[in-house]
Amino acid sequence: MGLPVKITTLSIALCLFAMTLMIANNAQAIPPFARKYNLTCTACHTAPPRLNPYGERFLENGYQLPGTENGGITGKRTLGDVSLDDVANYLGVRLRGNVLRNHSVKQQNPPGSDPGVAENKTEFGFPEVFSLFAAGTLTKNIGFFTELESNLEEGTTGIERAFLTFNNLGGRDLAHIRVGRIDPSASFSFSTLRQQLEFVGEHVKKADGAFMPQTINRAGLFPLATAAKFYGLFHRDGTALSPYAPSLYNGVAEMGVDVRGRPFGDWLLYQFGVLNGANEGFGDSGKAKDFYGMVRLDYSRSNFFSASLSGFTYFGNGNVRVRSGEDVNWNRYGVAANVRYEMIDIYGLYTADRIARVPTALAADFDATATGLTVAADAYVTSNTLLSVRYDHMDAGGELDQRSSQTFVGFQVKQYLRTNVAIYARDDMNLRKSEGGAAAARNLRNAFFAGIDVVF
Repeated sequence: MGLPVKITTLSIALCLFAMTLMIANNAQAIPPFARKYNLTCTACHTAPPRLNPYGERFLENGYQLPGTENGGITGKRTLGDVSLDDVANYLGVRLRGNVLRNHSVKQQNPPGSDPGVAENKTEFGFPEVFSLFAAGTLTKNIGFFTELESNLEEGTTGIERAFLTFNNLGGRDLAHIRVGRIDPSASFSFSTLRQQLEFVGEHVKKADGAFMPQTINRAGLFPLATAAKFYGLFHRDGTALSPYAPSLYNGVAEMGVDVRGRPFGDWLLYQFGVLNGANEGFGDSGKAKDFYGMVRLDYSRSNFFSASLSGFTYFGNGNVRVRSGEDVNWNRYGVAANVRYEMIDIYGLYTADRIARVPTALAADFDATATGLTVAADAYVTSNTLLSVRYDHMDAGGELDQRSSQTFVGFQVKQYLRTNVAIYARDDMNLRKSEGGAAAARNLRNAFFAGIDVVF
């Protein structure tokens, strides 16, 4: 490992300036939905990727303009009439990640640990997350979405989301059904996937070139209310479940069926669904399914002010294992709120998790409850400059000899060169004492990032 490079104000400025020159002259495209419907990105977004009320209704309506059911179709075409311009109305690409990052770790090698467990260095890199997505409508009230994501840092590539939507069943906005690999929180007041402070994964110990999630070296910078929160839980294949990974209703995506609608007008949205099970991916172990339900209340839906309050319950059935290899039920309850006023967007989420049916032999050394709180705010200070702040707290549960709670605060300034091209600088600070630096929740003291976010 090379010598750490000290970050200075000048080096940060030079890095951001170089990215500006690299991007500003080359990014001329706009995202596919805007191309298809001849709209600007801001028609659906306050600040991409955050949605405004119009964008939320567009999402609910299966990628059809709110109040419509024709999918934007003006006429059928034969195969010979299809052009590349038509394909561009359904395909999009997003490239995001950190060009510069610095991690400050209190103690690099805690007593008794392997050398190099945690890194304390500054490094340059290439934006590590590349997403290719296709979305749109097949015909009246039938839409689709699929996203293929490649993470260069983790060395993984796979389908993140893929589903069909069947909309306005039984009447306008009465019921919309999604089938496939879905993200349950998409219409929640706090969407897991639409954060201005992007996910930064935890580092895990490597063995023979492979990631071994049993050993967490550094805490992940995720909204902690969405995190797993428990130490000592395992997937059904025997690998450890990271306490920092998004899970359950607030996970990235799982296979299942989801129903939502607004039968009483704009003020209320209902949702319920069934999934193969948390952390199952595309397969199913044959265990009982997981169920969830959500209700969202909306107050005023205008371009200048809107507010919503949501609550959900998630019931897992044998959806995780403890160290003894026995299945337990992992449930979650949460409430979230969102308020938008002109150029300010404030949102928060509180969740409470509980592990049911903990084996008697483990009960004395296992805390079956955990909670998480995330509060965030985004504000335009100029027409192109966005400031973001996020507070995260996790009261962890699980095995008493491992668990360690954490509290982080993150700041970010994001400059939109175009509505779909942005550069950013971000800093996350640990508000808790290091306690020797032996715990992943405490050894990461500060993390700085500078990167790009491009959608076209």
